[in-house]
Amino acid sequence: TGNRDGIVEKLAGQVKGEKFEHSLGVEETAVKLARRYGADVEKAGLAGLLHDYTKQKDNVKLAKKYHIPYLTEKTLHGHTAAAVLKDKGYITDEEVLSAIKWHTTGREGMTLLEKIIYLADYIEPNRDFDGVGKLRELAFENIDKAVLYGLQMSIGHILENKSLIDTDSVAAYNYYRNLFPG
Repeated sequence: TGNRDGIVEKLAGQVKGEKFEHSLGVEETAVKLARRYGADVEKAGLAGLLHDYTKQKDNVKLAKKYHIPYLTEKTLHGHTAAAVLKDKGYITDEEVLSAIKWHTTGREGMTLLEKIIYLADYIEPNRDFDGVGKLRELAFENIDKAVLYGLQMSIGHILENKSLIDTDSVAAYNYYRNLFPG
């Protein structure tokens, strides 16, 4: 749409270099996943494009401004991006804002769009890490199993680095783990 060009321009003013390329990759992947699972393609593309809108900003300062509680600074940009985009009136759609908000941590009982953005962020074409191939395959076979696998990899990585685990990620892991007992 013509609107996309304006959005990409706004994004380019906020997100630089590899992060900008990453955002385009997330948009592309989100659209493919939306088509695969019958989700709203336009909403998926928009959330994919803007998910890291505040990634290169002072997220602690933004969290204070918008009264956003947080456990770790690393996962904060999803929440601040949603707050800033809503505040500026760039996005009014709550479903899109929610997908942006939860894209780093996931949460218990995610909506289809939230799962799509969570996974698209993880598996977009510029990503390269152990297990990304399996996660890409799984994402197009069974989205819930893919979310669980993504959460397992993410939490494993956090534990290896002895970092704090966001409680929303723990709740998300437990929720999706319970869908696939055994």
